[in-house]
Amino acid sequence: MLRYTLLTLVVGFLSIYAFKDWYKALCGLIVMMSIIERYDMPRQMFGVTGLNPWNLLMLFILVGWFISRKREQLSWTMPREITVLLICYFVIIVIGFSRMLADIEAVEIFNINAGLPDRAATKDYFIDDIFNSLKYVLPGLLLFHGCNSASRLRLGMGAIMLTLLLLGLQIIKWMPLGYIADGEALAARALSVLNKGLGYHRVDLAALMAAGSWAFVVSRSAFQKAWQSRAMLGLGALLILSLALTGGRTGYATWVALGLMVAVLKYRRLLFAIPVMIILVVSLVPAVQERMLEGFGSDSSVRIVGEETTDLASVTSGRILVWPLVLESISEKPFFGWGRRGFHLSGSSQELFDLIGQGAGRFNHPHNAYLELILDNGLIGALPIFLFFGLTLWRSNRLFQDKDSPLIAAAGGICLVLTTAQLVASLGAQSFYPRAGVVLMWCSIGLMYAVYSRSRYGRRATEE
Repeated sequence: MLRYTLLTLVVGFLSIYAFKDWYKALCGLIVMMSIIERYDMPRQMFGVTGLNPWNLLMLFILVGWFISRKREQLSWTMPREITVLLICYFVIIVIGFSRMLADIEAVEIFNINAGLPDRAATKDYFIDDIFNSLKYVLPGLLLFHGCNSASRLRLGMGAIMLTLLLLGLQIIKWMPLGYIADGEALAARALSVLNKGLGYHRVDLAALMAAGSWAFVVSRSAFQKAWQSRAMLGLGALLILSLALTGGRTGYATWVALGLMVAVLKYRRLLFAIPVMIILVVSLVPAVQERMLEGFGSDSSVRIVGEETTDLASVTSGRILVWPLVLESISEKPFFGWGRRGFHLSGSSQELFDLIGQGAGRFNHPHNAYLELILDNGLIGALPIFLFFGLTLWRSNRLFQDKDSPLIAAAGGICLVLTTAQLVASLGAQSFYPRAGVVLMWCSIGLMYAVYSRSRYGRRATEE
């Protein structure tokens, strides 16, 4: 009851404050992402589907933005090609959704076979696939439109970092340190507890913690005082512990990939420090070593490696059974794909049920965001989305390399690590369809383009 009261007070205050300063209210909305997916948060209000505290606050923020945009002299300065790609992004989502509706029975068959609730109502799919996809991108677009000063940039960056920190602290709370000695127990508890307690799957949390730990490192340049810089490093180390406690192997690999990227691009001394940090983590957290080596040396092998055996099903958590089916379906419609949830529309999910039985129920998507995107929309539909992220990474790195403004470099670095983390983690899970787990990535993209378009980089691009 106390939590509901506090939540009501916070949402009520921010909703009223949005008429005075919608941008600060928006930053509060972003921080709420650290708690709003929890099991004890209300999913609807007054019996209205979709009317929850987060959505309600977003509505007030949109009203505050609409009223204030002329007074604040806000203008849409997004690079033209990125605006076009964003429009294409959303159009592709809508087209894929429309194609899915024409064969919705295939999706419902999977739900029945997997023992999931039957959602025959089109509005349920519309909320999940269209409304939520736009909703989770909106904070990033609003940050872009409203970030017209250094103080607002710091506020936006601070909201992202605080959200990451709060998620990390909750992981530590829900995952007792006693589990660091047993990889199997750690993975089992993370799978059952984190999803319920925080509302995010451990795979999403692992990617966020991997990105968050390096985000604190790359943003320390924005602080001039030594103690502030050390504090950022300490918080980054804390999120490494949170990452370890998720038990997410893809997250572990993502952390290493991000570290190597940051070291090669800017901080070369990290090339010597990263191996030391890996050794320390593996030594102090035995469960990490067990999780990373799971499937290697197993008796139930699929392939022989030297004198030891390797169980590829365990190494890939069963994905090796899914990916060949998806690739086969992609080859049937390589250019335009099957439509949203093509894993079901193409019959791949049914083939998996025929292959492994009821265990196929846990594979409700291809567990590879790249394959999912191409399966759904074909190479033609996937190309604009890949191009959008490619340009975003390139421009983030340009800002990250800035030697004149530590604040610009920090904005570019945060966007670079958060976006790269999702792209790396997408090799084993994730999705290019916007959802709660990528709100912070979209926020970092919005801030990065606000800096890019309103700095000498954007002016130079316009002149060229």
